[in-house]
Amino acid sequence: MPAEKSHLVKSPLFRCCGNHEWRVLMYPGGTALSGEGRVAFYLAHCSGPKISAKFLFLTRDSSGKVPFTMPSSEYFTFAEGNGQCWGLKDFAKHAKITDPAKNILLHGTLTVEVRIKPDDDYCCLNFIPRNAFAKNMLRSFMDEDTSDVIFEVKGRTGNGDLSPKSTLFHAHKLILRFCAVGSTLASLCEDCDESEPVPIVDVEPHVFKLMLYYIYGGEITAAEWKDRSRELIDAADRYGLKNLKIEAEAWYAKHHTITLRNVIDTLQYADEKNCFLLKEGAMNFILNNAREVLASDSFGEMPESRSIVREIISVATAKMHGGGGDVASKRKSLEDPTVLSINELRAILYDQGKDIDGPRNRLVAQLELKPETPP
Repeated sequence: MPAEKSHLVKSPLFRCCGNHEWRVLMYPGGTALSGEGRVAFYLAHCSGPKISAKFLFLTRDSSGKVPFTMPSSEYFTFAEGNGQCWGLKDFAKHAKITDPAKNILLHGTLTVEVRIKPDDDYCCLNFIPRNAFAKNMLRSFMDEDTSDVIFEVKGRTGNGDLSPKSTLFHAHKLILRFCAVGSTLASLCEDCDESEPVPIVDVEPHVFKLMLYYIYGGEITAAEWKDRSRELIDAADRYGLKNLKIEAEAWYAKHHTITLRNVIDTLQYADEKNCFLLKEGAMNFILNNAREVLASDSFGEMPESRSIVREIISVATAKMHGGGGDVASKRKSLEDPTVLSINELRAILYDQGKDIDGPRNRLVAQLELKPETPP
């Protein structure tokens, strides 16, 4: 069982308390807030309406006995399912759980149970069907009968010329106005004649379809994110779709391996597209491999920008003072929010209903520090 801090292990989703979906987050080596050598457990509310609940974590050994158990001290309120976490940062000592003499691990696996007791005022345990709004929205995707705007999308041929073929996409001005608020895509069709298609010549049809599907509330698959994340960053940046761009950036950062060969290119691309999470990743790589980067051929191509230098210093400061830990452990007030990573700042600001797109200094400036609460 890993012992390093902030190493995260997630349980599969499970359903409890009616239509609520949950996930257990385990940090075998603890979080940044845990005592030394302590295991931490958190309960994440992944879907369902707002709920208040108590919870209890327990472990079982190979004989089914319960060597460790710990309840929450009170009812905690979980926001409408968005992954908000509450938990126990000092559940038990890692050394005791992994002690072979105690027979707690079975073939290296720890058995954990979580029991959840909802506050009756917040939860109805009888079956309740899901709100059909999202499902009905998706039914209107590409619906020719009800659409009032048409996009004519032309891709590029292998040599970069405009393709003679085009693909038509039917959409709805009202949905674009409210679900892609402030975007270039919405403004393109404000005054257009519904009989005349709106030309789109700078996005491939398959990428435009994914972009439109996202606007209508569709879930892009993990495989599509892996294959198309950079194309979706480009499209979302071009048409002002902030949330799509941030999600595409997160997936691109997940699958894009930064190396000595590509770190400067990655930094330049992130700077050009204002992808602050990706830029932070490139800067972290430079700081962790400074000697090798300085000696590399690509270092001479590093952009000479005062803002980039300032951001590198900010990332270095965050690393020196403990930034970059897991999101769950940082969902609390800190004396110095400048040590938080872009990912952590976005998570906190999202919970506060603030804009999560922007460089570190802008995110820190709009952060509302709250009284200390469990993460």
